[in-house]
Amino acid sequence: MHFRSLNLREKNILRLGAVVAVVLLLSNGIPALMTVYQSRADQIEQLRDEIAREQRLVDDASVWRERRTQIEEQRPQLASQVFPGNATPMLTAAIQRQAREYAAAAGIIINSTRLAESEQTEGWLKVEQSLSFTLTDQSGTLSFLQQLENAAPFLGVTEFSMRRNRNQYTGDITVVGLSRSTGNSSGGGQ
Repeated sequence: MHFRSLNLREKNILRLGAVVAVVLLLSNGIPALMTVYQSRADQIEQLRDEIAREQRLVDDASVWRERRTQIEEQRPQLASQVFPGNATPMLTAAIQRQAREYAAAAGIIINSTRLAESEQTEGWLKVEQSLSFTLTDQSGTLSFLQQLENAAPFLGVTEFSMRRNRNQYTGDITVVGLSRSTGNSSGGGQ
């Protein structure tokens, strides 16, 4: 069948059908093509992001290796800063002994100790020990604090106070020591 052999009515129906087909193609086909195009663009953007992330990981790998090496080099030094043992009474006794030695060397007299407070967290045992002291010459205080600062194992000072009473000085100090914990230590308060 040839288009010229059709009558006017049939030609109009074919033209109307062609227009409807074009309208349907434009109304359904173009959005479908746009969806496919947008999906493809999103996939390309996601791939670019993944490539960039992988590149950052490759670039950071050397930084992480260097950090690990530094930490492994520091491990022996850090191990010397931790008290041996994992029981609160043992750690408390070691902290008191070390603090008393430093105090005696600086001319400070430890008068009393309070009940130590302990805390266990993520494999670590922390003990805080409060001590009361007296001294006649305040210059020993600086020596005592310097010895605590340079102590091995580490003794941190969390509180310090000193006051003058007639011809002597009195004060309080709280020191902290750490040890590795196995989770079954005993004693001490929280």
